[in-house]
Amino acid sequence: MIDLPEHPAPNGATPALVDFGGFNTPALGGEVQRIDRMGNRFRAQFSFPPMPSLDIGRVFVSRLIRGKTEGIRLPWPLLSFDPGAPGVIVVNGAGQSGRSLTVRSGNPHYVIREGQFFSVVKSGRHYLHVADAQVILDASGAGTVPLSPMLRVPFPDGAVCHFAKPMIEGYVQGAEWAWQMALDHNFGISFAVEEAA
Repeated sequence: MIDLPEHPAPNGATPALVDFGGFNTPALGGEVQRIDRMGNRFRAQFSFPPMPSLDIGRVFVSRLIRGKTEGIRLPWPLLSFDPGAPGVIVVNGAGQSGRSLTVRSGNPHYVIREGQFFSVVKSGRHYLHVADAQVILDASGAGTVPLSPMLRVPFPDGAVCHFAKPMIEGYVQGAEWAWQMALDHNFGISFAVEEAA
């Protein structure tokens, strides 16, 4: 997995939820049924400010070329949201599934806000999720976080949750990936990444 440089940060992003579920619509007017399937994940299209080709742009291009086959990882944009000091929050209990995650070891009374993105790491891979409701951790730093999408893998006990700096990782999308080379010696870079799992 290739880590992109953190500077410069994206100057634009278009996130999307990739949904593998569907709707069962009866032909004769009955009730529509929603069919959920595991595997929903996030994708985002990122754009960056013009980058000098000599150093910064060259490194970005090199890493994105490798990211087509090896995958890339970069921070999820938080915009003006300040996640505060969550502490080192970890998964509390192995083998969890469904639409909530029990955690521990956070800072006492840390507030996880509705709509706050976080990633959980298993075997070195980040899985991106978003909190469905506000949760205030208890005095020991424990709590249960309702989340979307549903858990895609069973996390081991003690897996680290990144609330302060969530990450998205996956593969650069498209049959090809191109960049702009301008006459002012700047590179124009944009790309889409989708979680691989």
